[in-house]
Amino acid sequence: MRKRIIIIFLSIGLSLPAAAQMHSALEISVGGGWSTLGYKVQPTQPDVRGVNKGSWGAQAHVGYALFFTPYVGLGVGVDFAHYGANASLSGIARWADVNDTEGETYDHLTLIHSLRDQQDVYQVEIPLTLYFCYPLTDELGLNIGVGAKYAIPVLTKASFHADVEHQGDYGIWGLNLYDVPAHGFYRERNFRGDYPVSVKNQFSVFLKLGLSYAISRNIQLFANLYGNYGFMNALSPGESELGFRNDRGGMEEIHSFMSAYNGITATNNISAKSHPVQAGLELGIRFVFPHQKKYPCRCMLF
Repeated sequence: MRKRIIIIFLSIGLSLPAAAQMHSALEISVGGGWSTLGYKVQPTQPDVRGVNKGSWGAQAHVGYALFFTPYVGLGVGVDFAHYGANASLSGIARWADVNDTEGETYDHLTLIHSLRDQQDVYQVEIPLTLYFCYPLTDELGLNIGVGAKYAIPVLTKASFHADVEHQGDYGIWGLNLYDVPAHGFYRERNFRGDYPVSVKNQFSVFLKLGLSYAISRNIQLFANLYGNYGFMNALSPGESELGFRNDRGGMEEIHSFMSAYNGITATNNISAKSHPVQAGLELGIRFVFPHQKKYPCRCMLF
């Protein structure tokens, strides 16, 4: 029974292009706009504030479509896309009741004057698109494309840059120590580094809406607004607490009570859910290949 069903579907799929196909097209486009990896910054330190503002996004697309009516078609292609996220932190992180180099107990404060953490993900995507078109004039047409993508990350990069200051709060003496580097109290305005970020494969849905203009029977220019939404979590939160230990110049021992900072995504300070989103403007060119040499009108594609 299962084999019979498979044979029926294959027969339908193979017969549609031969029986009903009116035209096909090759399209090439590039687009850009805004994107985010979709996580939320959730600091575990009560006096630390964090936000994910998103970052630039882009995509390049090559696709081929078969149209079985003048208005409806099905396409497949390959996309190369960039998703970015830009997290920031500010405020005061506190570690209570730690010991200094002389064994005295104090509260260690890290003043986060600014911290910017950027993640960039480049991935290959396989889109399956259902196209709709509607002619407005002989040259101008309305484009609508809806579909789904499967995305595979091929390159990820992440880095951070911060201005942080370490101070010591000796409440029992009413003292606040700063600018004493030998005891771990100093300001570092160029606290920076690179780190790896692990991103999972992704299923997403997308929508495209725009206009096409036929400059000849076989060539069209088009512009679309587009948006992509990922259904699966792209990131998994790390297990480490937020920390700013600097493993240079002996500070790894003085600041041993806190974690090193290896990126916001390596900590437990981001949400468990992270759905990537991308939106922007797409510009492209489309080459039309009529079947049986029939053109309903110059714009009658997408």
